[in-house]
Amino acid sequence: MTTSGNRWARAFGRMAFWVTISAAFVAPLAAHAEGAAGAAAPRVEVGVITGTVTLLVGGEKKRDRSNVVVYLENGPKPPPEVANLVQNVYQKDRQFRPGVLVVPLGSSIEFPNEDKIFHNVFSLSKAARFDLGLYKSGESKSVIPKKAGVIDVFCNIHPQMFAKILVVDTQHYAITEADGRFTIPAVPVGTYELVAWQAKGDKRTAQVSVVRGRKTKLELELVESTERERHRRKDGTPYGRYE
Repeated sequence: MTTSGNRWARAFGRMAFWVTISAAFVAPLAAHAEGAAGAAAPRVEVGVITGTVTLLVGGEKKRDRSNVVVYLENGPKPPPEVANLVQNVYQKDRQFRPGVLVVPLGSSIEFPNEDKIFHNVFSLSKAARFDLGLYKSGESKSVIPKKAGVIDVFCNIHPQMFAKILVVDTQHYAITEADGRFTIPAVPVGTYELVAWQAKGDKRTAQVSVVRGRKTKLELELVESTERERHRRKDGTPYGRYE
């Protein structure tokens, strides 16, 4: 083989195979770096999990079945690139938007104030306990959760403002559309514990097996609670005249 041919052979020998996913962010699934000899990383065999979630309220099927989070409890962990991911929960019209959010562990959550008034975002949750203090329109403050779990977010001034953020310790998750459909792409072949979580009511778990190159389809049913959630200010006192 010629010297030029050898150079091309060595170049191709150093090529690594990567699998990318398009869910809440784009990240490499293959975690193997090239060896000292320049061997390519092994191919990751993947499949797809897809399905539909039905929500029952008072025994009736709910029309809007959005904002149910479906994720793998024992799935691959978020990659280091997740540290660059920032998701926003806006304060607008005295509401948090969106009211339900899912983020991978290690990412950042921004809380921009788009109202013409002051807000004070806080949480007393185990997954993330914080108090961002008063800040005005046009300003933003951020939080990086250190644990997986549910973060209940409130404003210390306006009791009608609340949001739920689910922090998941996996890179494989999805959130349902209004028709209840969801898709989790590029899942490595294997058997997993899948969780369907909702902001109001109990979660649902199911075992799921992923087969190479195939779609694993699921039908899940959850019962949404009709109970009204109440909360207090960050110091434990009631909201008084604002409530």
